Amino acid sequence: MASVGGVVCLGACAVDLILSVPHFPAPDEMVFALEEPRNLPGGSTGNIAAGLARLGAGSRFVGKVGPDANGRLLSQAFEADGVDVSYFSTEACGRTAQAIIAVDAAGSRVIYSLGGTALLERPEEFVPEMLDGAAVLYVGEAFPQVAARAMEIAREHGVTVAFGPGGTVSWLGQETMGRLMAASDFVLLSRRELHAAAHTDGRRDCEAAGELVANGVRRLVVTRGEQGSACIDASGDASGAQCPTVVTAGPFAVDVVDTTGAGDAFAAGFISSLVRSMSVGDCLLRGNACAAMAIRRVGAREALPTQAELERFLMANVPAQAPPWAGGLT
Repeated sequence: MASVGGVVCLGACAVDLILSVPHFPAPDEMVFALEEPRNLPGGSTGNIAAGLARLGAGSRFVGKVGPDANGRLLSQAFEADGVDVSYFSTEACGRTAQAIIAVDAAGSRVIYSLGGTALLERPEEFVPEMLDGAAVLYVGEAFPQVAARAMEIAREHGVTVAFGPGGTVSWLGQETMGRLMAASDFVLLSRRELHAAAHTDGRRDCEAAGELVANGVRRLVVTRGEQGSACIDASGDASGAQCPTVVTAGPFAVDVVDTTGAGDAFAAGFISSLVRSMSVGDCLLRGNACAAMAIRRVGAREALPTQAELERFLMANVPAQAPPWAGGLT
């Protein structure tokens, strides 16, 4: 693990079958792919582990694959990026997880998950040794009992916990999700995930954030798409007497080719800056820059930057002004 402090990433990796299409079909409509389909390494937490390694933060991926060609593709991709695979295991009877991702001419996407072998299934599979050398534990897609054990061990060892539930907000119960969020030092959500977690569709972002803060979320990081990102920090006063602080960072203007993996790129940029003890504002800004760089090419990992590439991008590009975080939090 890197000397600046490594990041252990608990979650899923998968192989993404990428299709470029002129538009998404209506029911019963046939649409022809614009180019040859491609199998690329993916899976949200796998992408974040690769992104962290490229940014020099040091990362260890904890998850599973099957004994097949897709599993070998993922293993080779991790090794090429310098991800620690000491606890990346092959399930003898498994089938490596896969997804089909269609990307249209505007860079929007639809995702069909084919499932497969990806996650630790039992709490006892996560052992304290997995956190050796870690400054941060990132928990992505995970069974709740496994996530809870990993977070508990991290707290016992003084390791910061970042939780990015992603798509699991749609199937984990509100009580379970609330416990995991409250057990985390940072919760990373997209705007859509924010409202799904808070059950506040149709209301303002600040109202959704207020619901989560009221239920124990200490630091909430929200990616806001074309509006940049924000961090709502309610960790300063456990009594609730002190108002949460809000820090925002603006977006970078780039030509959008494929939004797949933008949130993962942001997370890698944010967390790699966090382990270097940068300010929250700088963590947000560098996360925004990584996301902007990632959406300029097709594929979740294809444009994840190295540290040198990120620094050059920041020198050559100025972010837009972030819109204010409108309204209070309650």
